[in-house]
Amino acid sequence: METFDLIIVGAGPAGSAAAYTAANEGVSVLLLEEDPEIGKPVICAEGISMSTIKPYLDIKREWISQDLDGAIIRGPFGDEFKVEYPKCGWVLDRTKFDAALADMAKARGALVKTSAKVISIQNSKVVVDQGTKVEYGFKFIIGADGIASRVGSWLGVDTKLGLADIAVCAQYVIENIKVDNRYASLIIGHRYAPGGYAWIFPKSETSANVGLGISPTKTKEKAKNLLDQWLTQEFPNGVIKQRTFGGVPSTVLKHIAGENFYLIGDAARLSDPLSGAGITNGIKSGVIAGRNAVLRIRGQKDSYYAEIKKNILNEIKFHLKVRNVYWRLDDEECNKVFKIGKRIFDGKIVDDIDMRHLVKEILLLSPKIMLKWFGLLF
Repeated sequence: METFDLIIVGAGPAGSAAAYTAANEGVSVLLLEEDPEIGKPVICAEGISMSTIKPYLDIKREWISQDLDGAIIRGPFGDEFKVEYPKCGWVLDRTKFDAALADMAKARGALVKTSAKVISIQNSKVVVDQGTKVEYGFKFIIGADGIASRVGSWLGVDTKLGLADIAVCAQYVIENIKVDNRYASLIIGHRYAPGGYAWIFPKSETSANVGLGISPTKTKEKAKNLLDQWLTQEFPNGVIKQRTFGGVPSTVLKHIAGENFYLIGDAARLSDPLSGAGITNGIKSGVIAGRNAVLRIRGQKDSYYAEIKKNILNEIKFHLKVRNVYWRLDDEECNKVFKIGKRIFDGKIVDDIDMRHLVKEILLLSPKIMLKWFGLLF
């Protein structure tokens, strides 16, 4: 049985980030991916913020589909305003991006295997279906196997998700449309996406990722049906090139680490419960996990949970409170928040958006909302 210092299950951005970080420190790393090709299928809106990813990864030009200079915010009754935020981020080409991160891990010495489905973890070995069953030993293991993480449950972590702990998403890649390709569009209000929001992430002037996420506690309607209804009005002549459906976790696990393991990315429920964004937190957690796993392998004290708490969890917990407040707003109240946002952003150029500061401004500018929701947030 071949044995590695570190085995990582899942070669998405989180797993590959952990692999190249750890391999760069000279430990032996095996990165396992169950799909035959890394980066496919893409289940993601592909948007990423420059300010949040910059300390962890330099984004290369060949990974980018579209540069972004801000966002168009649409309220529940159709009004819009622009947030001008020059060079705020990008819409990635996840197929190229994910494959490139795995190649970075290979270049630093990690062994990467595709079509390698982990079917169990027994003591300090993983059992992998590679057409035939193969066993690999490990000193430490990282679960980066997404929202349906089996690694966590095999290692004794309660990873179950209730209806309130997940956003159900539907997204189409649409061509033959006209979009303002320098701006992502975010559409709020429960008439579009109950308990969530809808989005248009441009990939060019004539194509975009168009989708929505909903809470199954707020509607019995299927996400696909809501998306189809919206698109008949928004892009009646659009040509659908690809359909993807999935879920985004919106909760916090009690345990994301143990004696010989870490969970990262969506497997650790580290996606943002307000926006659903997961790429940056996946990479952040992967880099932090890769560095700390090396310390554990070498018998040194780690600071994995403390770093995750400081750099990711504190923000997630606050955004979860904001999300819970948003759930309680009807569309009239959503529209009031939208109008306040318009007063704050419309016609101005910004270089940062601090969610805590923004929420406080909204509360101060709307005494009714402040009285109703202040206690839930603070």
